[in-house]
Amino acid sequence: MNLPVNKNKIVLLHWNGRFGNRLFTYAFLRHYADEFNLEIWLPSSWEGDILFENTVHKCIEDDELRLYLNQTMKELDTLDARLEAINRYNLKTGDAIQYMNPDIEAEYGRVNICIDSLCCYQSYIFTKYSKAKMLTDYFRFSEKVLNSDLYRRMEDKQGTYHVAHLRRDDIANRANVTNQGYSVISKKSYEKAFVQYGYDPKTIEWVTDDRTGNWGIPPLSFADDWSYPEGSVFRKDIFFTWLPDFLKLKFAKTIFRANSSFSWWAAFLSNAAIYSPRLHTRELFHQTGKELEVEFEEGNHPHWMCVKGVDHCDDIHIPA
Repeated sequence: MNLPVNKNKIVLLHWNGRFGNRLFTYAFLRHYADEFNLEIWLPSSWEGDILFENTVHKCIEDDELRLYLNQTMKELDTLDARLEAINRYNLKTGDAIQYMNPDIEAEYGRVNICIDSLCCYQSYIFTKYSKAKMLTDYFRFSEKVLNSDLYRRMEDKQGTYHVAHLRRDDIANRANVTNQGYSVISKKSYEKAFVQYGYDPKTIEWVTDDRTGNWGIPPLSFADDWSYPEGSVFRKDIFFTWLPDFLKLKFAKTIFRANSSFSWWAAFLSNAAIYSPRLHTRELFHQTGKELEVEFEEGNHPHWMCVKGVDHCDDIHIPA
């Protein structure tokens, strides 16, 4: 039986980015729904449906609304077009879903809303979360994952190695001009940090999304098979092509993470010692061909995207 249309809810209008980015959005949806007793409506399934237990959301049931929210045609792939779809749904059903911008703190607390945001650029959002609840409730791996050969093999090596994540892929492609502002952190910066914190560079293992081999690390040899809106394609033995790297980061003794939401979350879910790059400026590789020299700090708090003192977002501090 369908719930009444006036049931208070939070509706995600649009997935922004890939898995790491989506985790920030989903964290907000779960916290907000818990705080205000809302249903969570997603525009599609996503990787978290397979990876995590206790998923309390549902996919939008109305076929027309779901169709229009998931459009990628230029004229329909806009916030205005998606809000028009919400308005048509409201008129059809008698519902009263209204748009809320999570990046405006004054709007926090409204109910029966729709959002279109990564929910990762405002420090006020992070301070409302509970790390314990996120680990035990929102992002607890499913029994299917926990009982898999992949997970058990990776878990058996927990705490026995040090790993660094080198973010490359699209952001190091000179032909790509839509890299969303990511800098390419130099490998030299990592190697300097290894020595600074007392690690032998020869003992550090690497994970990377590089496909070129230009940085002296074995490149990826497989395709992600990613498509919008669901995300990465499920694979029987490893779930997703990137999950082995994610688990390798999670189970490491030490993580030197990248300016990447992917390794930020792997570090957040881990018990590792964490060292993170501090972004002091933005160097767009597709414009200059230059890598960014940075310092690493102990902890996972430096924002994976924002330049401190320049961008409007601060460090990521989530209460225990």
